[in-house]
Amino acid sequence: MGTTGGAWKVAYADFVTAMMALFIVLWLLNTSKPVREAIAGYFKDPSGTAGKLGTTMEGKGEVVVAPKKEDMAKLKQELEKAISQMPDFDKFKNQIEITVTAEGLRMELLESATGTFFNIGSSEPNGNGKELWLL
Repeated sequence: MGTTGGAWKVAYADFVTAMMALFIVLWLLNTSKPVREAIAGYFKDPSGTAGKLGTTMEGKGEVVVAPKKEDMAKLKQELEKAISQMPDFDKFKNQIEITVTAEGLRMELLESATGTFFNIGSSEPNGNGKELWLL
């Protein structure tokens, strides 16, 4: 037996792949519009989670209407004033950052080695977090 080339296998595999793609396109052209839209939807969002944005979970507190973007600077000042009046403000002042962004107001609680707002592995605020929460 001699050595024969195997290049024909690659060419045949390419041909079979091309034929499969052709048959899928022909099948799609012949399907109804709802089926085409369902297939297109699958390729846009394969996991099917795009329609499940947001949550239905509600918080424990009262409903707050978000102020307009123009009022964010005033709201920032009010928050900073309220936080500065806390009894342990010196302990927290380097761990709270409030900035006005294009999306609105961002308040970041930074944890450090000296102070945290949550116990490790817990979703409930610790003493420091509860103090800010009640603010």
